Amino acid sequence: MAGNPEQLDLAREHIALGDPNNARFGLMLTDNAVEITLHRVAKDYQVKVQHQAHYEPPFPHMAELTKALAQEFGPKVRFAKTIGMLSDDDAQTAIICHSFRNEVYHVGAIHEEILPNLARFYFDRACAIVGNYKGGFIGWSSRDVLPKRAERFFTGHHLFPGNADQYRQGCAKLAQENAFDAQSLVSTLAKHMSDVVDDQDSSIDLMATGAPTQMSRDQVVVYCQAWELAFSGEGEEYALKHGFSGSKFDLVEWLKANYPFTISKDPIPSWRQRAAGLSGEKAAASALNKYHQFMHQTEKLRENLYESAGQLQMEIDRQIDDMKGR
Repeated sequence: MAGNPEQLDLAREHIALGDPNNARFGLMLTDNAVEITLHRVAKDYQVKVQHQAHYEPPFPHMAELTKALAQEFGPKVRFAKTIGMLSDDDAQTAIICHSFRNEVYHVGAIHEEILPNLARFYFDRACAIVGNYKGGFIGWSSRDVLPKRAERFFTGHHLFPGNADQYRQGCAKLAQENAFDAQSLVSTLAKHMSDVVDDQDSSIDLMATGAPTQMSRDQVVVYCQAWELAFSGEGEEYALKHGFSGSKFDLVEWLKANYPFTISKDPIPSWRQRAAGLSGEKAAASALNKYHQFMHQTEKLRENLYESAGQLQMEIDRQIDDMKGR
């Protein structure tokens, strides 16, 4: 238990610096403290269930407990929610922030615009989650050494330096020092979503007005998806199943006319409405969920639009260079 406030204190120190790189490190430390705590909760329940197996009715959430004891993060969160340790909002926040942690750690994603405020928010909720841990008992042996950073939270005798109240108070103190501002997070997420929509609006506009063949904005949306789909196994399989035969170029045209695209019209107006709705949110957890859903749901189409517009811009730049004799 003493290791948790130590790790959170180090995370707070990095997050407080306010830049994306330190926020990335703070986010990873924060997430690790949450994961360790939730796994410890599952282990405690495993011991409890084993000891009570012959005296109590069967534990009703044994399947969820078994999954929580494995390596994946999600089942640990869901088990903690099932037993009442996590609220719906905190469970949702932990899952979302863990996904960001995986992206910054494993994929190298930057998330510069939102990472400092996101890390502050996750830290705030982590202090509550970690501080809510209630171990079956607290032990201390002569071989144990109190972590240096944890010394400011535990003030007991060296033979037994701390207690559960000091642990919870330490987590609460860390949350206060973090000084999370919900409105700042909401504003950051809303601005980034609006910026993303503006970029996509520009991409559609470039494709509609700058391509050799003029297209409507609706046609651009279908065109970009059809090109990506034509070079995937899914698109070719669908077309062959429905009687298509021809070249790759023919396949693009066939998909444009026949494939049931989920988004077949200019999405920018509805995306702007979602960004406006996000800016009016008051609750940080709800704002983060709306932001995350938007980024996840629109990711594929945004990638298609961005790539197509990028290729067109490169061709335009090449033609300009040719005209200048470069």
